[in-house]
Amino acid sequence: MADFPGVSASSIATDSWEPFIEEGREMGQVHFLVQKEGGLMAGLWRTDPEIGGEIPYNVTGSDTFHVLKGEAELETPDGQKINLIAGGLYSFPDGFSATWRTRSPFVKFFVIA
Repeated sequence: MADFPGVSASSIATDSWEPFIEEGREMGQVHFLVQKEGGLMAGLWRTDPEIGGEIPYNVTGSDTFHVLKGEAELETPDGQKINLIAGGLYSFPDGFSATWRTRSPFVKFFVIA
């Protein structure tokens, strides 16, 4: 791909993953495609059942994502369960919270705005 100002490009085969740490705990790894002041972020996030077996999921802004690989489950504070599966598209609003349970190696493309 030719270089154009303001255009970002990457692929799921990227080598540039970095630990994603929240509140002092590693939640998986992230590869940022875009990070802008004001909160817009887009990229890839991955985890596995060992690291992401049970982690808090708290949305700031809105989190929209496409599951590229794997399965996970979200359980809301009132006990409702949402299954996340490969090929699925999901969008969660600001303030949404749940417990995230990773069932198999998981990769998603996300946009947080």
